[in-house]
Amino acid sequence: MNFFDTFWELSERIFWSMWVSVGFAILFNTPRRALWATALLGAVGWSTKFILIKTIIPDQVVISSFVGACLVGFLGMYFAHRVHTPPMVFTIPAVINMIPGKSGYEFMMGLIKIVTLKYDSSEQLAQIISENMKLGLQTCFITLGLAFGVIAPILLFNTYSVKGTDLNKFIKRKLNRKKNNT
Repeated sequence: MNFFDTFWELSERIFWSMWVSVGFAILFNTPRRALWATALLGAVGWSTKFILIKTIIPDQVVISSFVGACLVGFLGMYFAHRVHTPPMVFTIPAVINMIPGKSGYEFMMGLIKIVTLKYDSSEQLAQIISENMKLGLQTCFITLGLAFGVIAPILLFNTYSVKGTDLNKFIKRKLNRKKNNT
């Protein structure tokens, strides 16, 4: 696969991840003034996950999903000040495109296979259970990583509202407080 094909694949996926985020934002009644931020955050989060998996940390879907969700969360705090909307309104729809649908589906199908099939040997059953446990844990940890990644900035900055706050003053105050404590 050459550079042009990779670039085209990435561009196409970013385009669709933006529309998935906007679609869920519309379903969640996100204000129109925040839809552009939702699209941008959806693209940034998904492309971060994709680039990390393809280049820096291959096969580490859980960590790359967490990093992508953290980036969405931190940028969501910034955009919340710009569009005067709570960050959860557009950060949650922005990470929905990173939910592990395929592994969740395969996990559920594996559970059905365990319950319904007859097995010739206990080794075959043990292998299917082992593969299914891997898929279930991977799905669970990716979903937890997305949740913690989105909520991390709110926990770190200890703010639940952006109303009446100036982001630059807020960050300076937090940094000065940490410098004074050390």
